[in-house]
Amino acid sequence: MGAVLILFVSVLIAFGLLYSYSTINTYNFILLVLILLTIIITFFYFVSSMAIMYVYRRKRAGKLIIYFARFGLKMLFPLVTVLTGLFRANKDAIKKFYVDFNNLLVDTMDKKYSPSEIMILLPHCLQYSECGYKITNDINNCKRCGRCCIGSIADISDEKKIPVYVVTGGTAARNIVSKQRPKIIVSVACERDLTSGIADVGSIPVIGLINDRPHGPCYNTNIDVDVLKKKLENIIKE
Repeated sequence: MGAVLILFVSVLIAFGLLYSYSTINTYNFILLVLILLTIIITFFYFVSSMAIMYVYRRKRAGKLIIYFARFGLKMLFPLVTVLTGLFRANKDAIKKFYVDFNNLLVDTMDKKYSPSEIMILLPHCLQYSECGYKITNDINNCKRCGRCCIGSIADISDEKKIPVYVVTGGTAARNIVSKQRPKIIVSVACERDLTSGIADVGSIPVIGLINDRPHGPCYNTNIDVDVLKKKLENIIKE
């Protein structure tokens, strides 16, 4: 915030000096530059929006269109989030679209990975709240009692030899990703955590699965294990 404030003050000082000491020709040049920048930015957002709509409808596209769609999504999402806050719209719906479209972009890559290159990332709220066994250090501490989906996911991890990590928050998730450096992540979380996580990992593709929250956020959440298993089967090398 301090850096942004300094930037804006510097810009205001620069405009003040230009206003005080410039000629009419300088004003015209500045106005022309601002008009050109406005046209370029408007054109970019228009092209990006069209690319996003095209990919979302067709589910497939050429590399150039996908590039514009991916880059446009990163640029448009913060703007749309701010606008939804101003107009008190449903932010979760926007974030869900972001996650769904990100998954679509990952699908268009059509890449396969070995099990060791894949990481399953789970929130601790999937665990039954009254369970006495700590699984954040090792999911194999789960006793498979069936009260939550952790046991089923642990079985899938054992079957397919894919490492799985249960984290308590975004910082823990970032630390594990930074340490393990997987080639792709299959992550379960709420809309907010998935959108921030997808942005945080940068170049690592993420398949996001939004958890069910029948008891409210961060408490005894759930995920369709069959959907998770299918997502894994789609990216594992034969």
